[in-house]
Amino acid sequence: MSVREFAAHLGVNDAAVSNWERRGAEAKLRYETQQILDTELARSQPDVVTRFEFILQSATRGDSSEDRTGPARSAPVEHQLGDRSGPRTVFLMETAGAALLEGPYRVERAAVSRFRQFLESTARVFVIAGGLGSGKTCLSQYLMRDGADHVNFQLHVCSTWALPTTDLATEILRYGSLPGGDDALLALERAADALAGPLMVVVDGIASEEQLSFVGRQVDAILRQTSSHDLRFVLVVRTPPELDLSSFPILAASTFGRVGASPTASYTVMPWSIAETREWWDATRRENETPFAHLPPPLQSLATIPLYSQMLHGAGQAVQGGTNDRVANGFHLVDHCVRTLLGQHPQPVASTTDHLAQIACELTPDAIPSGLVDSSRTLLASNESRRPVSPFLEQGPDQYLRFTHGVFSAYFLAIWIADQMADLGRSSTTVAAFNELAAGASQSAAARTVFDFLVCALDARARHLIGVIASAPAVNVDIALPMLLDTMVSAGVLVDEVVRSAAHRCSHARAQALTIAVLATPALPEVLGDRHAQWLVEQLRTHGSDIWPHMARHVEDVLDVEISARISTQIDLDSAPEAAFLARYFDLFTGPGHDPRGVLHRLVHHLDWRVRAALAESLPRRHSLGPPQAEAVIEQLATDHDYKVRAGLARIVSALDTPNAYRVFRRLLADGNWHVREQALRGVVAARREPASDRAVADDILSIVATDKTWLRPPTQVAKLVTRIQLLSGVATPDSLPAGSIGLIGLLKEVRSGWIPLPYQIEESLVSCGERSTHWLTAREASAVRRRHERGTTSIHEWYRRRRGKRSLQIALDVHTLDRAIEIAHVALKAGADFIEIGDPLIKRAGIAAIENIKRCTPDTAVVAEMMSSDWGRDQVELAAEAGADVVLLIGPASTASVSTAVAAAQRLGVALTLDVAPQHVTPAWIRDMERTGIDGFVVTTNIDLGVRGDHHPLDTAAEIRRYSQLPVAVSGGFDPDDDALNNDNWDIAIIGRSVADAVTPADTISQLARLERKFRTKENL
Repeated sequence: MSVREFAAHLGVNDAAVSNWERRGAEAKLRYETQQILDTELARSQPDVVTRFEFILQSATRGDSSEDRTGPARSAPVEHQLGDRSGPRTVFLMETAGAALLEGPYRVERAAVSRFRQFLESTARVFVIAGGLGSGKTCLSQYLMRDGADHVNFQLHVCSTWALPTTDLATEILRYGSLPGGDDALLALERAADALAGPLMVVVDGIASEEQLSFVGRQVDAILRQTSSHDLRFVLVVRTPPELDLSSFPILAASTFGRVGASPTASYTVMPWSIAETREWWDATRRENETPFAHLPPPLQSLATIPLYSQMLHGAGQAVQGGTNDRVANGFHLVDHCVRTLLGQHPQPVASTTDHLAQIACELTPDAIPSGLVDSSRTLLASNESRRPVSPFLEQGPDQYLRFTHGVFSAYFLAIWIADQMADLGRSSTTVAAFNELAAGASQSAAARTVFDFLVCALDARARHLIGVIASAPAVNVDIALPMLLDTMVSAGVLVDEVVRSAAHRCSHARAQALTIAVLATPALPEVLGDRHAQWLVEQLRTHGSDIWPHMARHVEDVLDVEISARISTQIDLDSAPEAAFLARYFDLFTGPGHDPRGVLHRLVHHLDWRVRAALAESLPRRHSLGPPQAEAVIEQLATDHDYKVRAGLARIVSALDTPNAYRVFRRLLADGNWHVREQALRGVVAARREPASDRAVADDILSIVATDKTWLRPPTQVAKLVTRIQLLSGVATPDSLPAGSIGLIGLLKEVRSGWIPLPYQIEESLVSCGERSTHWLTAREASAVRRRHERGTTSIHEWYRRRRGKRSLQIALDVHTLDRAIEIAHVALKAGADFIEIGDPLIKRAGIAAIENIKRCTPDTAVVAEMMSSDWGRDQVELAAEAGADVVLLIGPASTASVSTAVAAAQRLGVALTLDVAPQHVTPAWIRDMERTGIDGFVVTTNIDLGVRGDHHPLDTAAEIRRYSQLPVAVSGGFDPDDDALNNDNWDIAIIGRSVADAVTPADTISQLARLERKFRTKENL
């Protein structure tokens, strides 16, 4: 093929190919050009690839001669995925052009430390999140440069992808110049298995729910397919909206982060503090630039966003000095920079701005509200749209233009939309378009930036329209109006008319989001005047405790004693909910010398215990009371007749710094109610994520325990807390702690799960105690702690979630005697069962010890504990986990709150949690709510009395769940091993109970299970 033919085949210029040929290995290729060549190589025949490898190796050795006895055998192409990816990324990073207005990078030391912890962990995904201009991309590129010596990286930008057709597995292979073949996932699996070291795939530019959903599904599928720990991912996501990964089960379970949190970011890039901004600004400013201390306060606040700080650097001394008061938010700053930079080019600013706005509309047509799309508008001709306007545009991989930063795309879109709305004026189309933009902004960070800039653009170009939209009957009061207020507050473009209209809407509609947005408005007291206090109490009565924190923040921001006094006079102290609010935030309404109604006295002696308990629990966060007043309140609550009030005080008393707080703490340790004593101990250590820091307190507690005869036989949960204090404070040693001491296994489980990070000395002491324990489960857990960092180790949550799409067999020991259960468990193991379930009848008959006994005879098989209660879920999980269960199944009515506490316990103790699903709960909303709590799977059980005679066949219910969720679904339905119903694909785990448990002879049981196991495996391998 000639040069001209090859150029035409690739779709590039002839001169470019000649330049590549002339320069050879020295040729500097753009990233997009390299992608074109990689795609062509991936499509080539194997002999072409082999020849290319041979020539490349010869060139590397400095010998281009082909006169050899035969080409040297190259390593399999899969081996070279990492070797090819790393150098390419280094080359791209070295040759990339400088970013617009890029200044010296301020290293996020916490982020670097966090990422290094990730590299040493068994997690496979690291998620970086942050707002517009926060420095996410700079951080990811710094991490790539910092780790290039020992990790190979790939860099992908999803904003350049055609989402419906792009395949991430193919892109990863193409980046390494490897063919995807007929099945890119399988090809990537082979390549990943052959990696000689870590390959980190960075996916940047995720700025909407659509993009996150697309990338999340693709990464989730790759993680399911490839088990190699060397293939890992970094996802860079712009927020808001808040990040939620719960729809991607394997991705969520594989993400590095704080154990026990909802699936979210591994590291969130936050705005700089004022001190950090000052340090960076003064260290990088030029002599003719304004010192940070001389910047107007609004600009100092704006400069905490790295992108805007860089823009301010280049905006000129006039802006920095504050003579241009329009530059007080991100939009006006971008507007100033755009006009300044365009003024340096020969073309007129106005026409160039229109041209760029048209390009922004053409590149992102979905961002334009449907009512504003003008069908008569002619899109830019191809050759015109290719005309670069430096420094805002660059050519993308498709040879068309794209904006160099999302902030410019958002700016030009916003001014175009604002002009269209100004032309339409007061109309229903304008309001509908605004509602549509707000709805999109609630699901996309990129769209949110456009929305925020639009509000600022309207303020500058057609300010009257903001009031028109806010007061329009058709404006959406759940999304659009709250978002408008939020943007106006943050951008400093508040209009009193908008605040007044929004507050009026709150009084006539139960719109909680709008109420919260109005409460965040600084001008509210001035706008409402004498109605302010009455309005606040109306909202308090309408929304209850859901808005307490927002109400308190509003009162605190006002900082006006007259306003707080007016509010307190409006509150009905005889109403327990209203009085509880005052008790929770009493220091906002009372203080030394300021308690006109005797509020504090009335709260301390309130007839409802909830009010007194709220007062107790709020004491550590409140500092308005003088020492005598605080002592009197503490003394009164410590002697309260209701144990729940004393327990509330016990939880926080160790955190108080009043002179007599410690004396009260000792008294509560001797309280006549064990719950109060337990809460006092929990106040010292239970909420801590690190060892107890005060050895003197630990010694004193243990002294009381040793000398007070009432402590001789404490309840189990209290005894565990005592052991925890001994171990975490360093009081206990392997020699001093009795072997098998209660509470040790729970601590070891927390260490293994990553819930509680400990210094090496304390961790080693714990493990030593465990290894010397006579309790086999404790010794086993200590051994597991030592092995937790081994390569290839996965969490129980990821392991269980991988059951999705597999055919797993779970044998339910629905029997009443432990001997019979052990007999069936041995038989089930021989037949290849994946799970052994200890049924509720056996647990009720033999106690929680049944779990430990079954686990002891099936140590390498996952044991499921069926706990017939979703209430007290945390306690149910603790009982099962500490007895040796690997999976806990909760059955019974479950609220989101109870499931969340159970999930937290499961993650803390390193067990999987599954939830029984009643047919009436199978709705997309309920399933998503449960996914967000962090459960690991769903279970469809069948009432033993109904069998399958109910309205829903269990497999139909399972099929419906599987439509809404990617978590595994286990099904029990009175199945027989020969049941044809198991031939469908509506389940992941089949639970077989009585048909096996009631078999007369073990031989019959083995035969049935073996047939069933063969059936599953045969179907799975088809």
